[in-house]
Parts: sequence; C-alpha cells; structure tokens
Amino acid sequence: LPPFYYKGVTDDGLFAAYARIIDAVGDARLRIVLYHIPQVSGVPLSRALVARLIAAFPEIVVGIKDSAGDLANMQAIAAAHPGFAVLAGADPLLLPLLRSGGAGCITATSNLIADSLRVVYDAVDDPARVAAVEAAQARINAWRSLSNSYVQIPTIKAMLGLQTGNAGWNRVRPPMLPLNAAEFATLQQ
Repeated sequence: LPPFYYKGVTDDGLFAAYARIIDAVGDARLRIVLYHIPQVSGVPLSRALVARLIAAFPEIVVGIKDSAGDLANMQAIAAAHPGFAVLAGADPLLLPLLRSGGAGCITATSNLIADSLRVVYDAVDDPARVAAVEAAQARINAWRSLSNSYVQIPTIKAMLGLQTGNAGWNRVRPPMLPLNAAEFATLQQ
C-alpha cells in the first residue's frame, strides 16, 4: 500500500516514499508488488508513478495488485510493461486480464474456488479448452457475487466454514463482525 495517512500527495512524494523504503531495506532480494486500492487507501497509484518505479527499480518493483476494478487501467499497465506482473484484485477480471497480458489475480475468494481459478489460469490460451475456461470463469463470477452478498470477509469466512464443516471459520476480528443468524441462513441456502 502507499502511505495513506495524508491525502492529495503527489507522485513525486509517493516515489520518494517507496524509494526510501527500498533504499533502507538495501537488499537486492527485495521484491515489491504494489497495491492499488484507492477506494480504501484514498491514495491512487498513477500509471506514471508505476512506470517511474519500474524504471528506477526494475528488479525490485515486480508487480501490482489492482483492486480498483478498472480493467482498462490494468490492461494499459500490462501493455506498457511486458513482464511486469499485473494482478487483478477481483476474480471476475481474471480472464479478460489474462487475455490482455496480465499475470493473474490475488483475491479473497481464491480460498473458495481455487480450482476454477486454476482452470482459467492454466487454459486461457488453449483453444481446445475455451468452454472449460468460460465455465470456470462463470463459476468464479457466481461465487464472487455470492461473497459480496454481505460484508465480504465475514461472508467468505462463513462460506469457508460451510464448505469445510469447520465453524471456526466464522470467527472474525473486530472491527469486522460475523454474519448474523438471518444472513448466515440465507447464505447457507
């Protein structure tokens, strides 16, 4: 995540913050996947900033998880920076992003439907498996919609509890609260 306490900071300020962290770590083994989630952080990572970080630290700044939901932004970054890992933060964008040169996704619902995500990832370029890929992506989209029925993380945890038979999954840490009885019953159906 970018430093997000102060809003309205410039790309120069964000670049300086990332550069300072990279320089302070001072280890060539460091790998950074940027996290673009401006609806939560309030601090967007512009394409110009991403390009500047890649140029300055090509072996260290290796990817971005884009949870803003703007497929065109992800596609533009992937097109401009071949080999840079552009990862969707929303599973419904996996297939179109992979088809545009993206690297995959990092999502909470992967805990529920990793098998379908794997089908899409493995077979995206296989003309013999187009139907399997489309079916897997449809399943991914359905599970994502279900997981967004209520507050996402408690819902995903409840879904994992139902899937595994382990009620311990229903525990969440504050400020999150578990689904109430009515929500849980509806989800269970």
